[in-house]
Amino acid sequence: MADTPPPDTSHAHSRPAGAAGNGLFAAKAFVAGDLVLRVEREVLSVIDSPALTTTASWKHHHKYECKVFKRLYPNVLPNTVRLLLRILLRRQNGVLPEYEWEAFMRLQHHLDDFKRQRDSDSQTTWENIQLMARAAKEYSGSKDELGRIEGMMGRVLINALTLVTPTFTPLGLSLSPTTSLLNHSCLPNTCITFSGPTLSLRALRPIAKDAELSISYIDITNPAATRQADLLSRYFFTCACVCCTASPPLTLNRIDPPLSLAASLSPITLSALEGRARELMQASLDPGPDLSARLQPLSEAMSLFTPHAAYYPPYRQPFAALRAELVLVLLATSQYVPALIHTLITYFHIDPFLFPEAVHPVRVVHKLVLLKLVLEVAHRGADGDKAVTELAATWALNWGVVAFGLSRELDGSIAGSHGAEGRFAQQVRTEVSRFMVDSKAGLFRELGSGGRSVVDEWGRLRKVADQGLAWWEARGR
Repeated sequence: MADTPPPDTSHAHSRPAGAAGNGLFAAKAFVAGDLVLRVEREVLSVIDSPALTTTASWKHHHKYECKVFKRLYPNVLPNTVRLLLRILLRRQNGVLPEYEWEAFMRLQHHLDDFKRQRDSDSQTTWENIQLMARAAKEYSGSKDELGRIEGMMGRVLINALTLVTPTFTPLGLSLSPTTSLLNHSCLPNTCITFSGPTLSLRALRPIAKDAELSISYIDITNPAATRQADLLSRYFFTCACVCCTASPPLTLNRIDPPLSLAASLSPITLSALEGRARELMQASLDPGPDLSARLQPLSEAMSLFTPHAAYYPPYRQPFAALRAELVLVLLATSQYVPALIHTLITYFHIDPFLFPEAVHPVRVVHKLVLLKLVLEVAHRGADGDKAVTELAATWALNWGVVAFGLSRELDGSIAGSHGAEGRFAQQVRTEVSRFMVDSKAGLFRELGSGGRSVVDEWGRLRKVADQGLAWWEARGR
């Protein structure tokens, strides 16, 4: 085991960042898509229990926890406790390098803030931390004082990231002492992605040398008031970034729609409306046997916003999140044409506002979803699916040109969003290869015929999205 850190291959360095404590700063200038730093292996992470046996984490790290799991079976510790347990067990077994341990212990824990905080059941977060710290101490057999372990628990709660797949499906928790130095901005200049155990940080737009690097700690697509409340409750600070200090506040460089556009609604009514929409969205997540039953609460929630389209454009939350959930349910129930229309609405009317950078990984992932959906729809149209053939005939759509255009867009953006190599790049290449095979098999005989260009086809696709959006807005009138 190495007791010294590996050579620094990143292009970032840490230094004080004013009131925010320490931060990471650019050691060179970057353009959008440049790799800023990479953590080649997971430093500290845990996988959700359902995914545990299908990941390398089981082989490489679970052996230290196996006895603990057997004692607890069939119960499972929360991921935050398991992450601290892993840190303690790796240290006790001599497999946690000293420099990683020291870097972890230098992170902020905010115990004083936690002691003042209460959750919805009026139990203090501090009491929860004490319970979790006791569990970590007991099951690890650590000789550390309980107070010291409570500080470690605070460090995990403040600094852990959600570990995700390249397409942003949550897998568990990850904690990197290096990336924990990144401060928050509601207009971040970098973004983190994972490819297996590898964490990568890439520039979203040009960054000057010595500029501070930032990420988003929360969902920055939410309005300013929601963002500030989230940051204060979870990280104990009030954001002073350019979006939050603007007058009026901004969401991703755009002024939040003024309340005057919702003249029939008071702030209290708006809050109740959004609360009801979130309740319905949560109800739609019930994993019952009838997937189609999830459509009703989602449709009802979306209908709450359609009468107020001026105040709730399609990219305003939680309207955008509802549409994303609706697409997932439509795909799960094989309703491909409605799913395609909503995905096109996302492509034209939502992603350019919520993820304005061309290399933003979420936007690129959505393009891959659209390509997969286009290929599926093309196959169904070839098999005589009535809804598909009617859609294509109504709008004179050429699926071959659409798939070609999306393949070209993905090819031009994956290096800057996820990296030219890695699991996501492999997924993109798989879908592009599928398109090429289908083309050779004659599924897209019309590709390149009749002078059809990608620009022409995108004009038709936008009309489909516009018509779909108009139909939803008309439902609320």
